[in-house]
Amino acid sequence: MPFLPGFEERWRDAAHFITTVTRETWEGRRLDRIRATHAEDVVLRAPEGLLKGRSALVAEAQARLSAFPDMAVLSEDLQTVQTGYKSFTAAERHWVAATHTGPGLYGAPTQKPMGFRVLTDSWCRTNEVAEIWRITDRQAIAQALGHDAESWTRASIRAEGGPEACVLPLSPDTDLPPRMEGKPSENPWAATLGDILHRIMAGEVAIVARAYDEAAELAYPGGAPQTGHRAAEAFWTGLRASFPTAKFTVQHAVGNEEKPESPRASLRWVLKGRHDGFGLFGAPTGTEVLVMGITQAAFGPRGLYREWTLIDTPAIWRQILLATGSV
Repeated sequence: MPFLPGFEERWRDAAHFITTVTRETWEGRRLDRIRATHAEDVVLRAPEGLLKGRSALVAEAQARLSAFPDMAVLSEDLQTVQTGYKSFTAAERHWVAATHTGPGLYGAPTQKPMGFRVLTDSWCRTNEVAEIWRITDRQAIAQALGHDAESWTRASIRAEGGPEACVLPLSPDTDLPPRMEGKPSENPWAATLGDILHRIMAGEVAIVARAYDEAAELAYPGGAPQTGHRAAEAFWTGLRASFPTAKFTVQHAVGNEEKPESPRASLRWVLKGRHDGFGLFGAPTGTEVLVMGITQAAFGPRGLYREWTLIDTPAIWRQILLATGSV
């Protein structure tokens, strides 16, 4: 029997469906399968831009494989939750290993090897992926190519023909209302992670020392492993300091407690507001910014012991640079 009404018999469950789609596309190099497994009106929201329709997704996948012909997409985690009678969401985390040997998306080939994470939320309905939210650690890509996020973004804008011709990042002006249907997660681990993030964003930085394992392993933009309370406090306060009046909203949450795995959760969230503080993004500019983030965590007996959080720092810099004309 299919795992949800209306799904094909070939899928054992939600995890089988989404894992097969990912493996066919990337490991199997079957970009043509995007047209069979994604809705005709599929929407992909990534901080670097909004894509609509199957053809746009195929073209974007071709550009990635052109830049990284040897790209390997390795699954680190997958969490799913049924959201409706014929729909579910999937929170994925992948590690991508690649060598920049092809032209296009990231300029002329540099032969540089790199590794970076991709965090994804997908909403699936009746044999189709209908809506995707994806964050790629493009800061790690920029660093592997020998640049910092700000200078790389400025150079990218120029390479694309300047502010008038370049690709527009996801922003309050370019985003679309979500179509995802279904009830929010009632999982207690999703609620725990949501409470931690809300407290941090409200200024209760002390929650990190209370809720995190003192040796928590952390992964933030750039990909360099970090450990412990001070590293977590530094990232979150630096982000919030850049956007102190921005509204923090959790858009979707998934939680799981499946032995032998540790309890874990995934939250997709946004910061929407003005760049009106000193923090990760330099001096305040007053730019209206949309920051899309995904945070995944695993919990142990001493609290949150692993955290993976991604924001796309080059996409945030692009919003700031285009608004201020500082290119």
